[in-house]
Amino acid sequence: MIYSVTLNPSIDFIVRVKDFQLGGTNRAYEDNFFAGGKGIMVSKLLKNVKTDCVNLGFLGGFTGAFIEQNLKKLNILSDFVTVNENTRVNVKLKTETETEINCQGPKISDSEKEEFLDKIRKIESDDFVILSGSVPSNLGNDFYITIIEILNKNGVKFTLDSSGETFSKSLKYKPFLIKPNKDELKEYAKREFKNNQEIVNYVRENLVDKAEHVIISLGGEGALYIDKNFSLFAYPLRVKENVVNTVGAGDSVVAGFVNYMLKHNDVERAFRFAVACGTATSFSEDIGELNFIEEIYNKLVIERKCYGN
Repeated sequence: MIYSVTLNPSIDFIVRVKDFQLGGTNRAYEDNFFAGGKGIMVSKLLKNVKTDCVNLGFLGGFTGAFIEQNLKKLNILSDFVTVNENTRVNVKLKTETETEINCQGPKISDSEKEEFLDKIRKIESDDFVILSGSVPSNLGNDFYITIIEILNKNGVKFTLDSSGETFSKSLKYKPFLIKPNKDELKEYAKREFKNNQEIVNYVRENLVDKAEHVIISLGGEGALYIDKNFSLFAYPLRVKENVVNTVGAGDSVVAGFVNYMLKHNDVERAFRFAVACGTATSFSEDIGELNFIEEIYNKLVIERKCYGN
């Protein structure tokens, strides 16, 4: 079973406004509520590609109840710990540009934390765990490392979609997949990259031995898969005039790659499928649907480069 951990879920309130005026009264022409949080987005993508996944994390209050009901309607499994405080609401304001207001989220009590860790301890070695998103403020960023240490002790494969110190510390445990974007890679490397070849060279020398698989997201410029002996570059594909939704695109890449590798163990096709998932979500209101993903999969251009030892 795949488990997707969302420690700090949210309701994503997406508001669309034309001619937004700061400091004035604006009227939305469209608004939607979605169950959100990076791990939940992962589970929604997996559901769309016909793979079961159990959501783990913390939910509370009327906002948490909305997320629980939303996931049930989608037939997505969940085993959240119920907490006393309300799950957060994040606002995504879409005008000529996109603005996000992400709230802090609930504080987690010691008993709630231990209840969650007990669920982590029960995960078995033939399961897989995807960790992604922010951590409730009072748990601290090292809480992910606490989870990873339990998984590592039990022989459970995992991927962590995070950045900064948490990302760096997780490499000690050799994740199945890491997927930093270009800015996160620059932060980790403490340097700039002039072109894709510089990224490939750096990752081959410094990261490929620290994770089983490495994908670098280049946003609208495509994506890279980098191994010691070869690299894959996915050219960007614009399937519609404008990007509709940047929320969940990276989560879709992670979910798509893990899903395909666990089923087929084919790196090049898994990378193609992952990029197709991310692209489909970018041009969808919520998460990319399977038929749209398959359409994009067949149109993607992937360039392979091989390197000597």
